[in-house]
Amino acid sequence: MMLARFAASGSFATALFAVAYVTGSAFGLRAGIQSLRQWAIDIDLLMVLAAGGAAVVGAPFEGAMLLFLFSVSNVLQAYAMDRTRNAIRALMKLRPDQAIVRRDGKTVVLPIEQIIIGDRIVVRPGDRIALDGEVLEGESGVDQASLTGESLPVAKAPGDSVFAGTINQNGSLEVSVTRLARDSTIARLIKLVEEAQSEKAPTQRFIDRAEQYYAAGVIGFTLLAIAVPILLLGEAFQPAFYRAMTLMVAASPCALVISTPAAVLSAIGNGARRGILFKGGAYMEKAGGIRVVAFDKTGTLTVGRPQATDVVAVPATDGDDALSERELLAIAASA
Repeated sequence: MMLARFAASGSFATALFAVAYVTGSAFGLRAGIQSLRQWAIDIDLLMVLAAGGAAVVGAPFEGAMLLFLFSVSNVLQAYAMDRTRNAIRALMKLRPDQAIVRRDGKTVVLPIEQIIIGDRIVVRPGDRIALDGEVLEGESGVDQASLTGESLPVAKAPGDSVFAGTINQNGSLEVSVTRLARDSTIARLIKLVEEAQSEKAPTQRFIDRAEQYYAAGVIGFTLLAIAVPILLLGEAFQPAFYRAMTLMVAASPCALVISTPAAVLSAIGNGARRGILFKGGAYMEKAGGIRVVAFDKTGTLTVGRPQATDVVAVPATDGDDALSERELLAIAASA
């Protein structure tokens, strides 16, 4: 009963709006203050001011909706960043933390950071190769699918190169290390994905530049909308302020804030999980103009497991009825 009276009195709605304003403006206000310390005005500050203006002119729902959309954009961006970080962590799991090393006639297990160029590492069947190197002894097939997408193991013999993160299949190998852990192929792959997050697409760079001028312009125009009617036209403060706040709310670019960053980061993370590495948003945007794709060889797109796609029975030449699909498959299976 008390809750019903509380809701009917309007206090309940006011409390909800207050919660929405406090939680929704926390990120934008913090980011806006940081920008002001650097003598810059950004879209975060504009969104918070617009929401505050909506509350002042008696439209708290519109202000809360602005903050909600703004918070959604931040959540989507954080989610996309987290997915990309998960993709990086998955890549890091491909690299062993330690390796078996032969030094001075002894076999020891060392962290990969302590292994230097020229060290001799032992790779047993089924082990992941810890560092890039050159095979000195042994022959085996190495699964390089994690790096190249090649579905079939690649034969390795003395003199051949092997790469960190790939899997030794059936024979023992002794490998001379040719690159340190931080310079290995898998390390460079991880670095590539990390750098891709910070490299923005042209559209994103344009929006980032434009939003600073846009935010400053809207705030400046709002101040003029308050000052000019009062100082030059003798209008009262309240109607001038009301119109200016309405202008600021209408000019808040929610779609601009939500659009590009989250989409780019989400695409980079999604691609990394599927083995597609974009060097950055700029390259991903250019992919929209691709008309022809050339693939290297069998195994890049195929999985190396043939399967029947069609069963076609050739008509009989001696007047007998042609075999049905089921009969033809039965004969093939019994062969």
